[in-house]
Amino acid sequence: MLLPPMKYLFNDIDHEAVKSLLGKLSKEDDEFCKNKAEELFKQQNIDMAICSIKLAIFKNPKRIQTYRPYFKAYVVHKIASKVNNWYAVLGIQDLTAGIDDIKKQYNHLASALRSCPSVAVESALRLVNVAWAVLSQPKLREAYDNQLFNSSEFLEYVSLSSSYSEAAIQCNT
Repeated sequence: MLLPPMKYLFNDIDHEAVKSLLGKLSKEDDEFCKNKAEELFKQQNIDMAICSIKLAIFKNPKRIQTYRPYFKAYVVHKIASKVNNWYAVLGIQDLTAGIDDIKKQYNHLASALRSCPSVAVESALRLVNVAWAVLSQPKLREAYDNQLFNSSEFLEYVSLSSSYSEAAIQCNT
């Protein structure tokens, strides 16, 4: 099973709003774009926050390490809001993954998110910690899997995911 492709996550994005935002930010520096991303996140506009932080990275690739935690945090929030799946929140594609693989992915994502003082990053880290808490305990994971696999949301998600051929989202970018 794949994580939701970008096309699925952003199938409801307002392209005119993106164009407008990019136009407004075109003459601004990367720090302004990062601050705008945080402001947009606080307004619960995750899509525009992602666009804004990607523009900050584009404007100053030398600061990618600084901006990467913001991007990862926004993507975690987007996944959590769109798919409601703890495996996807951790970036786990294989729902039969062993505890070592889950722990490895959790540690990687959590360590990337800990490096940044941001409201978005702090709340994304809470989501990642909940995902780990559920998936790391065998009894909780089994109960979660049973609930997940029997939900109509999951069946719709599987149907949508399998209809796309593009690469899965990698939170490791």
